[in-house]
Amino acid sequence: MAHPQHRFPCALTLVVTLVCLSSAQPIFKPPPDDKCVCKVSREDDSALQSEVEQLKIAVNQLSEKIEPTQELLHQTKQSIQNFTTGLQQSTTLCMTTTTTPTEDPALACQGPVTSFSGRQTIRAIGDNGVLLRDHSSSSDNTEKAWYLPKYSGNTIEEYRTMDDFAVGNVVTTYRLPGSAGSGGMAWWGHGHVIYNNCLYYQRFPDCMSYSYDCSNEKAQIVRYDLGLRAFTALQSLPTIQLSHWVDGPTYVYLAVDDRSVWAIGSNNGLIHLTKLNANHLGVEDIIDTEYTIPGSHLGSNIPPFIACGKFYSIVPDSTGSRMYGTSIMGARATLILDLTTKQKDTTQAWYCLPVKSRRYFSFNSRENKLYAIESGALVSYNATVGGSYHTDLVACAP
Repeated sequence: MAHPQHRFPCALTLVVTLVCLSSAQPIFKPPPDDKCVCKVSREDDSALQSEVEQLKIAVNQLSEKIEPTQELLHQTKQSIQNFTTGLQQSTTLCMTTTTTPTEDPALACQGPVTSFSGRQTIRAIGDNGVLLRDHSSSSDNTEKAWYLPKYSGNTIEEYRTMDDFAVGNVVTTYRLPGSAGSGGMAWWGHGHVIYNNCLYYQRFPDCMSYSYDCSNEKAQIVRYDLGLRAFTALQSLPTIQLSHWVDGPTYVYLAVDDRSVWAIGSNNGLIHLTKLNANHLGVEDIIDTEYTIPGSHLGSNIPPFIACGKFYSIVPDSTGSRMYGTSIMGARATLILDLTTKQKDTTQAWYCLPVKSRRYFSFNSRENKLYAIESGALVSYNATVGGSYHTDLVACAP
Protein backbone atom coordinates (compact mmCIF):
# COMPACT_ATOMS: atom_id res chain seq x y z
CA MET A 1 0.00 0.00 0.00
CA ALA A 2 1.34 3.48 -0.98
CA HIS A 3 2.44 5.86 1.73
CA PRO A 4 0.01 8.85 2.43
CA GLN A 5 2.69 11.43 1.69
CA HIS A 6 3.02 10.06 -1.81
CA ARG A 7 -0.73 10.46 -2.54
CA PHE A 8 -0.84 14.22 -1.89
CA PRO A 9 1.32 15.39 -4.83
CA CYS A 10 -0.82 13.32 -7.18
CA ALA A 11 -4.04 14.94 -5.93
CA LEU A 12 -2.51 18.37 -6.24
CA THR A 13 -1.45 17.70 -9.79
CA LEU A 14 -5.00 16.62 -10.71
CA VAL A 15 -6.54 19.78 -9.25
CA VAL A 16 -4.14 22.07 -11.12
CA THR A 17 -4.83 20.29 -14.39
CA LEU A 18 -8.61 20.67 -14.03
CA VAL A 19 -8.28 24.38 -13.30
CA CYS A 20 -6.15 24.94 -16.38
CA LEU A 21 -8.56 23.08 -18.60
CA SER A 22 -11.58 24.93 -17.28
CA SER A 23 -9.93 28.30 -17.93
CA ALA A 24 -8.46 27.47 -21.38
CA GLN A 25 -9.60 29.43 -24.47
CA PRO A 26 -11.49 27.51 -27.15
CA ILE A 27 -9.40 26.32 -30.12
CA PHE A 28 -11.93 27.54 -32.83
CA LYS A 29 -13.56 30.88 -32.21
CA PRO A 30 -16.45 31.98 -34.52
CA PRO A 31 -15.96 35.32 -36.25
CA PRO A 32 -17.86 38.36 -35.19
CA ASP A 33 -21.45 38.62 -36.35
CA ASP A 34 -20.77 41.60 -38.56
CA LYS A 35 -18.35 39.55 -40.67
CA CYS A 36 -21.08 37.02 -41.65
CA VAL A 37 -23.45 39.56 -43.07
CA CYS A 38 -23.42 39.73 -46.93
CA LYS A 39 -24.02 43.36 -47.68
CA VAL A 40 -25.41 43.57 -51.28
CA SER A 41 -26.80 46.87 -52.39
CA ARG A 42 -29.74 47.21 -54.73
CA GLU A 43 -27.42 48.46 -57.46
CA ASP A 44 -25.25 45.31 -57.11
CA ASP A 45 -28.38 43.14 -57.38
CA SER A 46 -29.41 44.85 -60.62
CA ALA A 47 -25.93 44.30 -62.09
CA LEU A 48 -26.10 40.62 -61.14
CA GLN A 49 -29.52 40.28 -62.77
CA SER A 50 -28.13 41.91 -65.92
CA GLU A 51 -25.23 39.43 -66.03
CA VAL A 52 -27.66 36.52 -65.64
CA GLU A 53 -29.81 37.80 -68.49
CA GLN A 54 -26.77 38.14 -70.76
CA LEU A 55 -25.73 34.61 -69.83
CA LYS A 56 -29.20 33.33 -70.76
CA ILE A 57 -28.96 35.07 -74.16
CA ALA A 58 -25.52 33.55 -74.79
CA VAL A 59 -26.79 30.07 -73.88
CA ASN A 60 -29.74 30.45 -76.25
CA GLN A 61 -27.45 31.59 -79.09
CA LEU A 62 -25.11 28.65 -78.46
CA SER A 63 -28.06 26.25 -78.53
CA GLU A 64 -29.16 27.70 -81.88
CA LYS A 65 -25.68 27.06 -83.27
CA ILE A 66 -25.39 23.56 -81.81
CA GLU A 67 -28.66 22.30 -83.32
CA PRO A 68 -27.63 22.73 -87.01
CA THR A 69 -24.16 21.45 -86.15
CA GLN A 70 -25.68 18.30 -84.72
CA GLU A 71 -27.77 17.94 -87.86
CA LEU A 72 -24.67 18.43 -89.99
CA LEU A 73 -22.81 15.83 -87.98
CA HIS A 74 -25.73 13.45 -88.46
CA GLN A 75 -25.70 14.08 -92.19
CA THR A 76 -21.92 13.63 -92.32
CA LYS A 77 -22.18 10.36 -90.43
CA GLN A 78 -24.86 9.18 -92.84
CA SER A 79 -22.73 10.20 -95.82
CA ILE A 80 -19.76 8.29 -94.45
CA GLN A 81 -21.93 5.22 -93.97
CA ASN A 82 -23.24 5.54 -97.52
CA PHE A 83 -19.71 6.02 -98.87
CA THR A 84 -18.48 2.98 -96.97
CA THR A 85 -21.32 0.90 -98.37
CA GLY A 86 -20.55 2.16 -101.86
CA LEU A 87 -16.87 1.49 -101.30
CA GLN A 88 -17.56 -2.12 -100.39
CA GLN A 89 -19.89 -2.57 -103.35
CA SER A 90 -17.58 -0.87 -105.83
CA THR A 91 -14.54 -2.74 -104.54
CA THR A 92 -16.41 -6.01 -104.92
CA LEU A 93 -17.44 -5.03 -108.44
CA CYS A 94 -13.94 -4.01 -109.42
CA MET A 95 -11.99 -6.76 -107.70
CA THR A 96 -14.21 -9.74 -108.35
CA THR A 97 -14.55 -11.40 -111.72
CA THR A 98 -18.21 -12.25 -112.15
CA THR A 99 -18.20 -13.42 -115.74
CA THR A 100 -18.33 -17.06 -116.65
CA PRO A 101 -15.15 -18.52 -118.14
CA THR A 102 -16.63 -18.59 -121.65
CA GLU A 103 -17.25 -14.84 -121.48
CA ASP A 104 -13.79 -13.92 -120.25
CA PRO A 105 -11.86 -12.21 -123.05
CA ALA A 106 -8.72 -14.19 -122.27
CA LEU A 107 -10.51 -17.51 -122.74
CA ALA A 108 -12.67 -16.40 -125.65
CA CYS A 109 -9.46 -15.47 -127.43
CA GLN A 110 -8.17 -18.81 -128.73
CA GLY A 111 -5.23 -19.34 -131.02
CA PRO A 112 -2.43 -17.05 -132.19
CA VAL A 113 -2.85 -13.57 -133.61
CA THR A 114 -2.12 -14.25 -137.24
CA SER A 115 -2.90 -10.98 -139.03
CA PHE A 116 -4.03 -7.36 -138.80
CA SER A 117 -6.30 -5.77 -141.37
CA GLY A 118 -9.03 -3.17 -141.91
CA ARG A 119 -7.05 -0.10 -140.86
CA GLN A 120 -9.27 2.79 -139.75
CA THR A 121 -8.28 6.31 -138.73
CA ILE A 122 -10.08 7.35 -135.56
CA ARG A 123 -8.72 10.80 -134.72
CA ALA A 124 -5.66 12.98 -135.24
CA ILE A 125 -3.89 13.34 -131.89
CA GLY A 126 -0.19 13.94 -132.64
CA ASP A 127 2.62 11.59 -131.66
CA ASN A 128 1.58 11.07 -128.04
CA GLY A 129 -1.56 9.81 -126.38
CA VAL A 130 -3.27 6.58 -125.39
CA LEU A 131 -6.78 5.38 -126.18
CA LEU A 132 -8.08 2.72 -123.78
CA ARG A 133 -11.07 0.37 -123.88
CA ASP A 134 -12.07 -1.92 -121.02
CA HIS A 135 -10.78 -5.47 -121.58
CA SER A 136 -13.61 -6.98 -119.54
CA SER A 137 -16.95 -7.83 -121.11
CA SER A 138 -18.56 -8.14 -117.67
CA SER A 139 -18.50 -4.42 -116.82
CA ASP A 140 -20.80 -1.65 -118.02
CA ASN A 141 -17.96 -0.02 -119.90
CA THR A 142 -18.05 -1.87 -123.18
CA GLU A 143 -19.06 1.27 -125.08
CA LYS A 144 -16.83 3.71 -123.21
CA ALA A 145 -13.40 5.00 -124.16
CA TRP A 146 -10.69 6.70 -122.11
CA TYR A 147 -7.95 8.95 -123.37
CA LEU A 148 -4.65 9.90 -121.74
CA PRO A 149 -3.49 12.80 -123.90
CA LYS A 150 0.27 12.78 -123.29
CA TYR A 151 3.08 10.37 -122.53
CA SER A 152 2.97 11.63 -118.94
CA GLY A 153 0.39 13.52 -116.93
CA ASN A 154 -2.43 13.30 -114.41
CA THR A 155 -5.68 13.94 -116.34
CA ILE A 156 -7.81 11.13 -117.77
CA GLU A 157 -10.66 11.87 -120.16
CA GLU A 158 -13.72 9.62 -120.35
CA TYR A 159 -16.04 9.31 -123.35
CA ARG A 160 -19.40 7.56 -123.57
CA THR A 161 -18.64 6.01 -126.96
CA MET A 162 -15.94 5.85 -129.59
CA ASP A 163 -18.00 8.25 -131.71
CA ASP A 164 -17.84 10.78 -128.87
CA PHE A 165 -14.08 10.32 -128.69
CA ALA A 166 -13.73 10.88 -132.42
CA VAL A 167 -15.31 14.34 -132.09
CA GLY A 168 -13.77 15.16 -128.69
CA ASN A 169 -17.00 15.08 -126.67
CA VAL A 170 -15.66 14.46 -123.15
CA VAL A 171 -18.22 13.28 -120.58
CA THR A 172 -16.02 13.44 -117.46
CA THR A 173 -12.43 13.73 -116.35
CA TYR A 174 -10.31 12.21 -113.59
CA ARG A 175 -7.41 14.09 -112.07
CA LEU A 176 -4.66 12.18 -110.28
CA PRO A 177 -2.68 13.88 -107.48
CA GLY A 178 0.64 15.34 -108.52
CA SER A 179 1.95 15.86 -112.02
CA ALA A 180 4.82 14.64 -114.16
CA GLY A 181 8.12 15.81 -112.78
CA SER A 182 6.77 16.81 -109.38
CA GLY A 183 6.06 13.52 -107.62
CA GLY A 184 2.58 12.29 -106.83
CA MET A 185 0.76 9.63 -108.82
CA ALA A 186 1.07 10.85 -112.42
CA TRP A 187 1.27 8.23 -115.15
CA TRP A 188 4.21 7.65 -117.46
CA GLY A 189 4.48 6.13 -120.91
CA HIS A 190 1.96 4.59 -123.29
CA GLY A 191 1.55 1.09 -121.90
CA HIS A 192 -1.63 1.44 -119.81
CA VAL A 193 -4.73 -0.78 -119.75
CA ILE A 194 -8.24 -0.73 -118.29
CA TYR A 195 -9.75 -3.89 -116.85
CA ASN A 196 -12.99 -4.22 -114.83
CA ASN A 197 -13.35 -0.44 -114.58
CA CYS A 198 -9.84 -0.05 -113.17
CA LEU A 199 -6.94 1.77 -114.77
CA TYR A 200 -3.50 0.13 -114.55
CA TYR A 201 -0.54 2.32 -115.37
CA GLN A 202 3.13 2.93 -114.69
CA ARG A 203 3.76 5.64 -112.09
CA PHE A 204 6.07 8.52 -112.96
CA PRO A 205 9.39 7.63 -111.23
CA ASP A 206 10.42 9.54 -108.12
CA CYS A 207 14.04 9.50 -109.29
CA MET A 208 13.04 11.68 -112.23
CA SER A 209 10.82 13.92 -110.13
CA TYR A 210 13.57 14.62 -107.62
CA SER A 211 16.62 14.26 -109.92
CA TYR A 212 18.53 11.38 -108.40
CA ASP A 213 20.09 8.25 -109.89
CA CYS A 214 17.48 5.90 -111.36
CA SER A 215 19.81 2.92 -111.83
CA ASN A 216 18.58 1.11 -108.72
CA GLU A 217 14.93 2.11 -108.94
CA LYS A 218 12.24 -0.33 -110.04
CA ALA A 219 9.20 0.41 -112.16
CA GLN A 220 5.96 0.83 -110.20
CA ILE A 221 2.49 -0.20 -111.38
CA VAL A 222 -0.63 1.51 -110.00
CA ARG A 223 -4.23 0.28 -109.89
CA TYR A 224 -6.75 3.16 -109.93
CA ASP A 225 -10.46 2.44 -109.47
CA LEU A 226 -12.39 4.71 -111.83
CA GLY A 227 -15.67 4.12 -109.99
CA LEU A 228 -14.23 5.06 -106.60
CA ARG A 229 -11.78 7.62 -107.97
CA ALA A 230 -9.26 6.07 -105.62
CA PHE A 231 -5.98 4.13 -105.71
CA THR A 232 -6.40 0.54 -104.62
CA ALA A 233 -2.97 -1.03 -105.20
CA LEU A 234 0.67 -0.21 -105.92
CA GLN A 235 3.37 -2.70 -106.88
CA SER A 236 7.10 -2.35 -107.56
CA LEU A 237 8.16 -4.78 -110.24
CA PRO A 238 10.98 -6.87 -108.74
CA THR A 239 13.01 -7.43 -111.91
CA ILE A 240 12.00 -4.66 -114.31
CA GLN A 241 14.39 -1.72 -114.44
CA LEU A 242 13.84 1.83 -115.60
CA SER A 243 15.51 1.55 -118.98
CA HIS A 244 14.29 2.91 -122.32
CA TRP A 245 13.10 0.87 -125.24
CA VAL A 246 14.66 1.70 -128.57
CA ASP A 247 11.93 4.18 -129.52
CA GLY A 248 9.49 5.98 -127.30
CA PRO A 249 9.75 7.15 -123.69
CA THR A 250 7.68 4.40 -122.14
CA TYR A 251 9.40 1.84 -119.92
CA VAL A 252 6.67 -0.71 -119.19
CA TYR A 253 3.87 -2.01 -121.39
CA LEU A 254 0.86 -3.58 -119.71
CA ALA A 255 -1.51 -6.20 -121.08
CA VAL A 256 -4.55 -8.15 -119.88
CA ASP A 257 -4.60 -11.90 -120.39
CA ASP A 258 -5.90 -14.91 -118.45
CA ARG A 259 -7.70 -12.56 -115.98
CA SER A 260 -4.34 -11.13 -114.95
CA VAL A 261 -2.35 -8.03 -115.75
CA TRP A 262 1.04 -8.55 -117.40
CA ALA A 263 3.92 -6.07 -117.28
CA ILE A 264 6.45 -6.15 -120.12
CA GLY A 265 9.76 -4.57 -119.23
CA SER A 266 13.53 -4.74 -119.43
CA ASN A 267 16.19 -6.25 -117.19
CA ASN A 268 19.77 -5.66 -118.33
CA GLY A 269 18.61 -5.46 -121.90
CA LEU A 270 16.50 -8.64 -121.77
CA ILE A 271 12.72 -8.70 -121.91
CA HIS A 272 11.11 -9.74 -118.61
CA LEU A 273 7.41 -10.50 -118.21
CA THR A 274 5.71 -10.09 -114.82
CA LYS A 275 2.26 -11.57 -114.19
CA LEU A 276 0.29 -9.53 -111.63
CA ASN A 277 -2.91 -10.36 -109.76
CA ALA A 278 -5.54 -8.02 -111.18
CA ASN A 279 -7.03 -7.37 -107.73
CA HIS A 280 -4.06 -6.49 -105.53
CA LEU A 281 -1.14 -6.52 -108.04
CA GLY A 282 0.65 -9.32 -106.22
CA VAL A 283 3.33 -10.97 -108.36
CA GLU A 284 2.15 -14.36 -109.65
CA ASP A 285 4.89 -15.22 -112.14
CA ILE A 286 8.06 -13.82 -113.69
CA ILE A 287 9.33 -14.95 -117.08
CA ASP A 288 12.83 -14.18 -118.27
CA THR A 289 12.46 -14.50 -122.04
CA GLU A 290 16.26 -14.49 -122.44
CA TYR A 291 15.54 -12.34 -125.45
CA THR A 292 17.31 -9.08 -126.17
CA ILE A 293 15.20 -6.03 -126.86
CA PRO A 294 15.28 -5.40 -130.64
CA GLY A 295 18.00 -2.89 -131.51
CA SER A 296 18.12 -0.07 -133.99
CA HIS A 297 19.85 -2.33 -136.52
CA LEU A 298 16.50 -4.06 -136.98
CA GLY A 299 14.77 -0.81 -137.89
CA SER A 300 12.28 1.24 -135.90
CA ASN A 301 10.83 -0.61 -132.98
CA ILE A 302 7.19 -1.54 -132.35
CA PRO A 303 6.17 -1.97 -128.69
CA PRO A 304 5.66 -5.63 -127.74
CA PHE A 305 2.24 -6.95 -126.77
CA ILE A 306 0.47 -9.95 -125.24
CA ALA A 307 -2.62 -11.55 -126.74
CA CYS A 308 -4.39 -14.88 -126.38
CA GLY A 309 -1.80 -16.44 -124.11
CA LYS A 310 1.22 -15.45 -126.19
CA PHE A 311 3.86 -12.74 -126.08
CA TYR A 312 4.77 -11.04 -129.36
CA SER A 313 7.75 -8.93 -130.30
CA ILE A 314 7.62 -7.60 -133.84
CA VAL A 315 9.67 -5.08 -135.81
CA PRO A 316 9.03 -3.22 -139.07
CA ASP A 317 11.05 -4.74 -141.89
CA SER A 318 11.70 -3.32 -145.34
CA THR A 319 13.19 -6.53 -146.70
CA GLY A 320 10.31 -6.81 -149.16
CA SER A 321 11.29 -3.63 -150.96
CA ARG A 322 14.78 -5.00 -151.55
CA MET A 323 13.67 -8.52 -152.43
CA TYR A 324 10.73 -7.75 -154.67
CA GLY A 325 11.54 -4.28 -155.93
CA THR A 326 8.29 -2.85 -154.62
CA SER A 327 7.16 -0.95 -151.53
CA ILE A 328 5.71 -3.86 -149.60
CA MET A 329 4.84 -2.84 -146.05
CA GLY A 330 5.32 -5.37 -143.31
CA ALA A 331 6.50 -6.25 -139.83
CA ARG A 332 8.32 -9.39 -138.80
CA ALA A 333 7.89 -11.31 -135.54
CA THR A 334 11.20 -11.66 -133.73
CA LEU A 335 9.74 -13.61 -130.80
CA ILE A 336 6.48 -15.42 -130.14
CA LEU A 337 6.40 -17.02 -126.69
CA ASP A 338 3.68 -19.19 -125.14
CA LEU A 339 3.05 -17.84 -121.63
CA THR A 340 1.88 -21.22 -120.27
CA THR A 341 4.43 -23.64 -121.70
CA LYS A 342 7.23 -21.03 -121.93
CA GLN A 343 7.98 -22.43 -125.38
CA LYS A 344 9.08 -20.22 -128.27
CA ASP A 345 7.29 -20.45 -131.60
CA THR A 346 9.89 -20.68 -134.35
CA THR A 347 7.44 -19.83 -137.13
CA GLN A 348 8.61 -16.99 -139.37
CA ALA A 349 5.52 -14.79 -139.02
CA TRP A 350 4.84 -11.60 -140.96
CA TYR A 351 2.21 -8.91 -140.35
CA CYS A 352 0.96 -6.44 -142.92
CA LEU A 353 1.66 -3.23 -141.05
CA PRO A 354 3.20 0.02 -142.32
CA VAL A 355 6.94 0.38 -141.75
CA LYS A 356 6.61 3.01 -139.07
CA SER A 357 7.83 3.62 -135.54
CA ARG A 358 5.08 3.45 -132.94
CA ARG A 359 5.16 4.53 -129.33
CA TYR A 360 1.61 3.33 -128.71
CA PHE A 361 0.68 -0.17 -129.84
CA SER A 362 -2.00 -1.92 -127.78
CA PHE A 363 -4.04 -5.08 -128.33
CA ASN A 364 -7.52 -5.26 -126.78
CA SER A 365 -8.45 -8.87 -126.09
CA ARG A 366 -12.19 -8.22 -125.73
CA GLU A 367 -12.54 -6.52 -129.09
CA ASN A 368 -9.73 -8.38 -130.88
CA LYS A 369 -8.53 -4.98 -132.06
CA LEU A 370 -5.17 -3.33 -132.27
CA TYR A 371 -4.85 0.39 -131.49
CA ALA A 372 -1.79 2.35 -132.54
CA ILE A 373 -0.54 5.82 -133.41
CA GLU A 374 0.73 6.21 -136.97
CA SER A 375 1.84 9.51 -138.48
CA GLY A 376 0.12 11.56 -135.79
CA ALA A 377 -3.22 9.74 -136.04
CA LEU A 378 -4.83 7.19 -133.76
CA VAL A 379 -5.75 4.15 -135.86
CA SER A 380 -7.23 0.72 -135.30
CA TYR A 381 -6.81 -2.68 -136.95
CA ASN A 382 -8.98 -5.75 -136.78
CA ALA A 383 -7.03 -8.74 -135.49
CA THR A 384 -7.46 -12.25 -136.87
CA VAL A 385 -7.14 -14.84 -134.11
CA GLY A 386 -6.47 -18.40 -135.19
CA GLY A 387 -5.46 -19.89 -138.50
CA SER A 388 -1.98 -19.69 -139.96
CA TYR A 389 0.63 -16.97 -139.90
CA HIS A 390 1.78 -15.22 -143.06
CA THR A 391 5.17 -16.81 -143.64
CA ASP A 392 6.07 -14.64 -146.62
CA LEU A 393 5.97 -10.89 -147.03
CA VAL A 394 4.43 -11.33 -150.45
CA ALA A 395 1.08 -11.73 -148.67
CA CYS A 396 1.27 -8.02 -147.86
CA ALA A 397 1.74 -6.90 -151.48
CA PRO A 398 -0.77 -4.20 -152.52
